[in-house]
Parts: sequence; C-alpha cells; structure tokens
Amino acid sequence: MEPSPDQTKTVEPPTALFVGNDLMFQSRISSACKSAGLGLKLLRNPENFNPEAYQGNLPVLIIVDLGLANLDLEGLLAKLRPVLPNAKWLGYGAHVLADRLDEASNLGLDAVMTRGQFDRDMVRILQSIAN
Repeated sequence: MEPSPDQTKTVEPPTALFVGNDLMFQSRISSACKSAGLGLKLLRNPENFNPEAYQGNLPVLIIVDLGLANLDLEGLLAKLRPVLPNAKWLGYGAHVLADRLDEASNLGLDAVMTRGQFDRDMVRILQSIAN
C-alpha cells in the first residue's frame, strides 16, 4: 500500500528569521537554531520580506542584529509585526550600543541582550524564546 500524499510530506521545523549581515555569526546562529529545533532564514533587506515565500511556515522568531548600520528598528517592527503578529523578537548588539539596546527594549522586543550574552547561551535562549 502506497503512503498517502499527507504521509510523505516533509514537515518543516519552525523558522527563525535573522536580520543581519555578519556571515560568521550567522553560521553560529544557524547551528544553534538547528540544535534548538528551528530552521533559519536570512533577511538582509527587510524591504524585500515576502510572507508568501514561506509557504505557510512563517517565522516564529525574528533575530535582529542591533549593530546593523542604518537599521531602522521602528520601521522594521512596523513592517513585520502586522504580518508576523505571533513571532517573538530577539535583539542583540555590542555592549557599547547601550542606546540601541535601550531603544529595542522600549520598542517592546521580547528579549534584548548584548552579543556576548546571546553568544554564551544561544541554544537555550533560542529554545526558551521560540517555545
């Protein structure tokens, strides 16, 4: 007996969306996401976000590198929150970016931390925020 089409479908893991351009750190995030049971997609330009490209597997977590040059965090939130209302938001940045970290907290990100804090316990942090 052949399996029905529903039985042969591969189930995609929940997805995290990384807004950043640090390829070295993206590699670490990707590995941590995999360990946390998440897939990872990269979004270099938030203006190019297309929810239809996710085929029903919309990101459950958005990870934002707060150190990105020219990052309009308020604009990013305004663009993505309406189409991803249930997604959790995690922002991280260098400890010297205190103003940017404060801004992220004030804008209501679910978690804001220094890059060092995020790097030290990435898998656990991703698991706790995504669940």
